[in-house]
Amino acid sequence: MPRRSLSIPILIAIMVVLMDQATKLLVMENFIEGESKSILGELLQFQFIYNEGGAMGTRIGPSWVYTVLTIVALALIIRYLVSGKSQNMPTNIALALITGGAVGNLIDRLRFGKVVDFIDMEFPDIEFLNLYRWYTYNVADASISAGLFIFVLCLLTKEKKRENPESLPDTMEIPETKGDRS
Repeated sequence: MPRRSLSIPILIAIMVVLMDQATKLLVMENFIEGESKSILGELLQFQFIYNEGGAMGTRIGPSWVYTVLTIVALALIIRYLVSGKSQNMPTNIALALITGGAVGNLIDRLRFGKVVDFIDMEFPDIEFLNLYRWYTYNVADASISAGLFIFVLCLLTKEKKRENPESLPDTMEIPETKGDRS
Protein backbone atom coordinates (compact mmCIF):
# COMPACT_ATOMS: atom_id res chain seq x y z
CA MET A 1 0.00 0.00 0.00
CA PRO A 2 1.40 3.43 -0.86
CA ARG A 3 2.69 5.44 2.08
CA ARG A 4 0.17 8.16 1.38
CA SER A 5 -2.68 5.67 1.86
CA LEU A 6 -1.30 4.79 5.30
CA SER A 7 -0.93 8.36 6.52
CA ILE A 8 -4.59 8.74 7.56
CA PRO A 9 -4.79 5.40 9.41
CA ILE A 10 -1.48 6.12 11.17
CA LEU A 11 -2.70 9.57 12.21
CA ILE A 12 -5.98 8.10 13.51
CA ALA A 13 -4.16 5.41 15.52
CA ILE A 14 -1.81 7.99 17.05
CA MET A 15 -4.73 10.29 17.95
CA VAL A 16 -6.54 7.40 19.67
CA VAL A 17 -3.44 6.50 21.70
CA LEU A 18 -2.89 10.13 22.73
CA MET A 19 -6.55 10.67 23.73
CA ASP A 20 -6.64 7.37 25.59
CA GLN A 21 -3.45 8.00 27.54
CA ALA A 22 -4.35 11.65 28.27
CA THR A 23 -7.78 10.75 29.67
CA LYS A 24 -6.32 7.92 31.77
CA LEU A 25 -3.66 10.28 33.14
CA LEU A 26 -6.34 12.82 34.08
CA VAL A 27 -8.34 10.15 35.88
CA MET A 28 -5.31 8.79 37.75
CA GLU A 29 -4.32 12.32 38.84
CA ASN A 30 -7.82 13.34 39.97
CA PHE A 31 -9.34 10.13 41.37
CA ILE A 32 -8.33 7.53 43.86
CA GLU A 33 -8.86 3.92 42.82
CA GLY A 34 -12.50 2.97 43.25
CA GLU A 35 -13.70 6.59 43.44
CA SER A 36 -16.75 7.45 41.37
CA LYS A 37 -18.14 10.82 40.28
CA SER A 38 -21.46 11.40 38.57
CA ILE A 39 -21.23 13.24 35.25
CA LEU A 40 -24.84 12.83 34.04
CA GLY A 41 -26.68 11.35 37.00
CA GLU A 42 -26.87 7.56 36.82
CA LEU A 43 -26.43 7.57 33.02
CA LEU A 44 -22.73 8.47 33.03
CA GLN A 45 -20.21 8.27 35.82
CA PHE A 46 -16.44 8.27 35.95
CA GLN A 47 -15.09 5.54 38.19
CA PHE A 48 -11.37 4.82 38.37
CA ILE A 49 -10.72 1.08 38.37
CA TYR A 50 -7.98 -1.26 37.20
CA ASN A 51 -9.00 -4.09 34.89
CA GLU A 52 -6.73 -7.13 34.81
CA GLY A 53 -9.02 -8.97 32.38
CA GLY A 54 -10.17 -8.19 28.90
CA ALA A 55 -13.03 -6.38 27.25
CA MET A 56 -16.42 -6.56 28.97
CA GLY A 57 -14.97 -8.33 32.01
CA THR A 58 -13.66 -11.38 30.17
CA ARG A 59 -11.15 -13.51 32.04
CA ILE A 60 -9.26 -15.98 29.88
CA GLY A 61 -6.15 -15.93 32.00
CA PRO A 62 -3.73 -13.58 33.72
CA SER A 63 -2.95 -10.13 32.35
CA TRP A 64 0.13 -11.34 30.46
CA VAL A 65 -2.12 -13.50 28.26
CA TYR A 66 -3.92 -10.35 27.10
CA THR A 67 -0.56 -8.68 26.52
CA VAL A 68 0.59 -11.52 24.25
CA LEU A 69 -2.76 -11.65 22.39
CA THR A 70 -2.63 -7.88 21.86
CA ILE A 71 0.89 -8.02 20.45
CA VAL A 72 -0.07 -10.85 18.07
CA ALA A 73 -3.22 -8.99 16.94
CA LEU A 74 -1.24 -5.77 16.37
CA ALA A 75 1.37 -7.63 14.33
CA LEU A 76 -1.35 -9.15 12.13
CA ILE A 77 -3.14 -5.83 11.61
CA ILE A 78 0.05 -3.94 10.81
CA ARG A 79 1.19 -6.68 8.44
CA TYR A 80 -2.16 -6.54 6.65
CA LEU A 81 -2.09 -2.74 6.34
CA VAL A 82 1.50 -2.63 5.10
CA SER A 83 0.98 -5.53 2.65
CA GLY A 84 -1.24 -3.34 0.49
CA LYS A 85 -4.05 -5.90 0.39
CA SER A 86 -6.56 -3.34 1.60
CA GLN A 87 -7.18 -0.41 -0.69
CA ASN A 88 -10.44 0.30 1.13
CA MET A 89 -10.19 3.42 3.32
CA PRO A 90 -13.15 2.53 5.62
CA THR A 91 -11.48 -0.82 6.38
CA ASN A 92 -8.16 0.93 6.99
CA ILE A 93 -9.83 3.42 9.33
CA ALA A 94 -11.51 0.56 11.23
CA LEU A 95 -8.16 -1.17 11.61
CA ALA A 96 -6.55 2.12 12.71
CA LEU A 97 -9.17 2.53 15.45
CA ILE A 98 -8.56 -1.03 16.63
CA THR A 99 -4.79 -0.52 16.49
CA GLY A 100 -4.89 2.75 18.43
CA GLY A 101 -7.10 1.22 21.11
CA ALA A 102 -4.98 -1.91 21.37
CA VAL A 103 -1.79 0.15 21.72
CA GLY A 104 -3.43 2.37 24.37
CA ASN A 105 -4.40 -0.63 26.50
CA LEU A 106 -1.07 -2.35 25.80
CA ILE A 107 0.77 0.66 27.23
CA ASP A 108 -1.25 0.23 30.46
CA ARG A 109 -0.56 -3.50 30.64
CA LEU A 110 3.17 -2.90 30.18
CA ARG A 111 3.23 -0.06 32.75
CA PHE A 112 0.84 -1.38 35.40
CA GLY A 113 0.12 -5.01 34.53
CA LYS A 114 -3.54 -4.03 34.10
CA VAL A 115 -5.67 -1.47 32.24
CA VAL A 116 -7.06 1.80 33.59
CA ASP A 117 -10.84 1.99 33.06
CA PHE A 118 -13.08 4.87 34.07
CA ILE A 119 -16.19 5.33 31.88
CA ASP A 120 -19.20 3.81 33.63
CA MET A 121 -22.47 4.09 31.70
CA GLU A 122 -25.97 2.92 32.55
CA PHE A 123 -27.77 1.14 29.74
CA PRO A 124 -31.08 -0.66 29.84
CA ASP A 125 -30.82 -4.02 31.58
CA ILE A 126 -30.57 -7.10 29.39
CA GLU A 127 -31.87 -9.67 31.84
CA PHE A 128 -31.57 -12.79 29.66
CA LEU A 129 -27.82 -12.09 29.34
CA ASN A 130 -27.48 -11.13 33.02
CA LEU A 131 -26.32 -7.63 32.01
CA TYR A 132 -27.55 -5.08 34.48
CA ARG A 133 -24.95 -2.39 33.96
CA TRP A 134 -22.29 -2.08 31.29
CA TYR A 135 -18.73 -2.77 32.24
CA THR A 136 -16.47 0.17 32.96
CA TYR A 137 -14.32 0.99 29.94
CA ASN A 138 -11.96 3.64 28.52
CA VAL A 139 -11.26 5.54 25.29
CA ALA A 140 -9.17 2.64 23.92
CA ASP A 141 -12.02 0.18 24.50
CA ALA A 142 -14.51 2.52 22.80
CA SER A 143 -12.13 2.89 19.85
CA ILE A 144 -11.69 -0.87 19.53
CA SER A 145 -15.47 -1.38 19.67
CA ALA A 146 -16.11 1.31 17.04
CA GLY A 147 -13.35 -0.13 14.83
CA LEU A 148 -14.75 -3.65 15.11
CA PHE A 149 -18.24 -2.38 14.25
CA ILE A 150 -16.96 -0.55 11.15
CA PHE A 151 -14.81 -3.55 10.15
CA VAL A 152 -17.79 -5.93 10.33
CA LEU A 153 -19.88 -3.49 8.26
CA CYS A 154 -17.10 -3.37 5.67
CA LEU A 155 -16.97 -7.17 5.54
CA LEU A 156 -20.75 -7.44 5.22
CA THR A 157 -20.97 -4.86 2.44
CA LYS A 158 -18.06 -6.49 0.61
CA GLU A 159 -19.79 -9.88 0.87
CA LYS A 160 -23.08 -8.37 -0.33
CA LYS A 161 -21.32 -6.93 -3.40
CA ARG A 162 -19.97 -10.41 -4.20
CA GLU A 163 -23.46 -11.92 -3.94
CA ASN A 164 -25.08 -9.22 -6.11
CA PRO A 165 -22.61 -8.21 -8.81
CA GLU A 166 -23.66 -5.23 -10.83
CA SER A 167 -25.95 -6.35 -13.58
CA LEU A 168 -24.93 -6.03 -17.18
CA PRO A 169 -26.20 -3.00 -19.05
CA ASP A 170 -29.50 -3.43 -20.90
CA THR A 171 -27.83 -2.95 -24.27
CA MET A 172 -24.42 -4.19 -25.12
CA GLU A 173 -22.46 -2.85 -28.04
CA ILE A 174 -20.70 -5.44 -30.11
CA PRO A 175 -17.55 -4.09 -31.71
CA GLU A 176 -17.33 -4.25 -35.48
CA THR A 177 -14.74 -6.53 -36.97
CA LYS A 178 -12.68 -5.53 -40.03
CA GLY A 179 -14.26 -8.04 -42.40
CA ASP A 180 -17.88 -7.36 -41.30
CA ARG A 181 -19.37 -4.47 -43.27
CA SER A 182 -22.98 -5.40 -43.75
